Amino acid sequence: MNLVEMLKDHSSVVGQGQARKKVYDLEARLNIDLPKDFFDYLVNLNYAEIFDEPIYGINPEIKRLDIYEQNKHTEHFRYGFLMVFSNDIDGTIYIRPDTSNVYNASFTSPIANSFTEFVANVLKEA
Repeated sequence: MNLVEMLKDHSSVVGQGQARKKVYDLEARLNIDLPKDFFDYLVNLNYAEIFDEPIYGINPEIKRLDIYEQNKHTEHFRYGFLMVFSNDIDGTIYIRPDTSNVYNASFTSPIANSFTEFVANVLKEA
């Protein structure tokens, strides 16, 4: 099952997705290439939840949900980590766009090889 399908099955509320141009604009503004699975999440959903906590998307009108606002001018982003999710159970979750690996706030070693794998692992534990 792919990331979008997993999130649709799990989330009580999902978004409608963003136009590819807006995702490309986000990549340009952040000067990164997003991993394919996260790019697909933005295009297909742009909003989903893991245990009632939102995954960040392109939402400039709601700064606490906007991936750009959560990452611009931050130390973690300067070191190559894109914050994509945060909750009380899993903590803050980051993707390294250059490798697609997923990290928690310790940044010591990847907790998953992709965002899809991270989501699958979290949902398995539920």
